[in-house]
Amino acid sequence: MRQQIFATPEKLAQAAAREFAQLARASVGSRGAFHVALSGGSTPKLLYCALRELDVPWSEVSIYFSDERCVPPDSPDSNYKLALDELLSRVPVPAGQVFRLQGELDPHEAAARYQQQLPGQLDLVLLGLGDDGHTASLFPDTAALSAAGRVVANFVPQLDAWRLSFTFDEINSARERWLLVTGAAKAGVVRDVQQEAGSHPVELVRDARWFLDESAAQNLHP
Repeated sequence: MRQQIFATPEKLAQAAAREFAQLARASVGSRGAFHVALSGGSTPKLLYCALRELDVPWSEVSIYFSDERCVPPDSPDSNYKLALDELLSRVPVPAGQVFRLQGELDPHEAAARYQQQLPGQLDLVLLGLGDDGHTASLFPDTAALSAAGRVVANFVPQLDAWRLSFTFDEINSARERWLLVTGAAKAGVVRDVQQEAGSHPVELVRDARWFLDESAAQNLHP
């Protein structure tokens, strides 16, 4: 487990933002573009705020999303809306280079359409972590944990709702995978990942970089 530990969620977000900007510049320099998948949640919101202040080659950045709720794009529950409000409407990324998951469509149709919009390989997938060990919208005991392909419509009985999500194959095919995790509620799952307990969906993410605040890291062994 490759982890970096920061004193607060804000310091974590600032460090991740600096590395995001550096990776974007390197990707544009070597391949002419930077393809990144964003995620939802409170920690990415802090990241988005930090990114607004940095030198990122936004004209060469293409934005995707690792998962989405099945809601319209103007819903307060939409990961796209969060990214739009906190980042995309505040930086000069071309609108034609932002590819959202269409949560307002039939979930299976939305998943099929999104597969056609993805690039050959993503440079970076940003991920979060749920208290139950899920990442993206790959929840425990759901069919999507073993789904093939790149994007899947996943019914989550715990929520009685459909979600759209990258598959683990898609996540693991990216050049880099970052997990941004904050809060004491995640500490038990983080410890299980370190111990390779094999009991949480997030453990299917391979060779990820973990950005942790001290609360999330409190149960790790030295």
